[in-house]
Amino acid sequence: MELFLSTAFGFPTVLFTPLLIVVAAYWVLVLVGAADSELLDAVDGDGAATGLSAAMDRARLGQVPVTVALSMLVCVAWFVSMMGGIMTSLLNTTSTPLLLALGAVVLLIALVAAWAVTSGLVMTVARFLPRRGGDSKHELVGRTCVIRIGEAGERFGQAEITTSGGAAITIPVRTTGGEVLPLGSTALIFDHQAEDDVFLVTHFDAALDPGQS
Repeated sequence: MELFLSTAFGFPTVLFTPLLIVVAAYWVLVLVGAADSELLDAVDGDGAATGLSAAMDRARLGQVPVTVALSMLVCVAWFVSMMGGIMTSLLNTTSTPLLLALGAVVLLIALVAAWAVTSGLVMTVARFLPRRGGDSKHELVGRTCVIRIGEAGERFGQAEITTSGGAAITIPVRTTGGEVLPLGSTALIFDHQAEDDVFLVTHFDAALDPGQS
């Protein structure tokens, strides 16, 4: 137990131990329904990944939710650091410069191993998950949005929609048949006109929503 604690809170594992605690606490919240598993995912109005999601895509880790990939990275890095720290302790050296040098090597190995293992796991897990492509424009059809910036009509309109990742994005909307939707009203997206890159919307009556009990 003493070796476990000294390694977990010794360099370099101490860099990952707090992160591992955060990861464990986060997934407990997810399991009890107090947090979203796609909390850190974000896309722009075109459905392209942004922010941390874009960074994970560039690292070839974007095929699963950001929280899943980050959790894998932290867990693997922590485990490799622990193993490296235990092996280092077997040398029974008290030389601080040597211990720091060995710790730096273990840290480098842990980071590389974390990315390599996580990348492989992500590709494996992604095969069993629905294809992720963000909220494409076509996928927004059938969802509701809230009219922002004045009224929405046949010539102008701006609406706000919340993506599955929790990000609020603004989209251009238009109505048909002379319908005018006031500021703050809820509208249903029923089509996307690719030539003008606008979404066609109509008034949404929550009372007619089959999902309402």
